[in-house]
Amino acid sequence: MRWCNAGLMMLLLAGAVCAADAPQDIEQCYAKATDDQSMNSCLKKELTAVQKEHKDVTERVAVMAKSWDKAAKNRLRWDKLIRANQAFDAFMRQECDFVRLTTKGNRTKEDNARLACQINLYRIRMGILENRYLAGEKQ
Repeated sequence: MRWCNAGLMMLLLAGAVCAADAPQDIEQCYAKATDDQSMNSCLKKELTAVQKEHKDVTERVAVMAKSWDKAAKNRLRWDKLIRANQAFDAFMRQECDFVRLTTKGNRTKEDNARLACQINLYRIRMGILENRYLAGEKQ
């Protein structure tokens, strides 16, 4: 039980650390959070912001994949990207459901662990996509 509580705290803290990059209202939400329910509200706000960011990154990578496929006159890269995105979504769902189920506490604590897991996995995926495919586009 002690490990699960420590694991939950690590997930929540990781989510809170990531909030430093989030809009100011999310930062303020975390600063004012006093209990699991208010933390849940902040995590939901951050997840919405991260999902929007993730969508933007994946759309930019999709544009690149389409342009590479157009030059090659096929849809190989586009199809692989679609499958990779679907696999990521399935992995995230399963992984974060596992995190939720292994978290000890009430339903709100379990939901908070799941939300923090999703936020962190979206951020990891965005970092991979940005570094691998979009790094040159910023220069």
